[in-house]
Amino acid sequence: MSPLFSKLNLKAQKTVHVLNAPPSFEAEILSLESAKVVRMATPKIEFAIAFAVTTADLDAACVSLVTAAVEDAVLWIAYPKGTSKKYKCEFNRDSGWKVFGSAGYEPVRMVAIDEDWSALRFKKTEKIKSITRSPAGAISKAGKQRAKASEA
Repeated sequence: MSPLFSKLNLKAQKTVHVLNAPPSFEAEILSLESAKVVRMATPKIEFAIAFAVTTADLDAACVSLVTAAVEDAVLWIAYPKGTSKKYKCEFNRDSGWKVFGSAGYEPVRMVAIDEDWSALRFKKTEKIKSITRSPAGAISKAGKQRAKASEA
């Protein structure tokens, strides 16, 4: 397995869902010798990475992934870095993720993929052990409530 997929927490999952990957990501996909790669969302997603550049891409990825994901799936959204010379993105690390908040998810980790792409991992809020960010940084209603409670 590639070091990147290790960073992305690919472990015992047998199927990897990859949505809208750019050509530059194909080498990483080909390095997945022990996992089946599926290029669309199908039921019972355990691990997925979706690439998004527009808010429409992000909205579609959210709907596809959260409706098909198992309870504690590893879900990543890859998006262009602000410094990318190849891609321009309609959202960034700090804003534009409300669609995931509305679905009851919070961002929990960020990983650099390459010089053009970063990825943000999302988890169901109730599956996060502890929320230590400020309530203003949470994107889901439950995340805001839990962050506020942890401040007290």
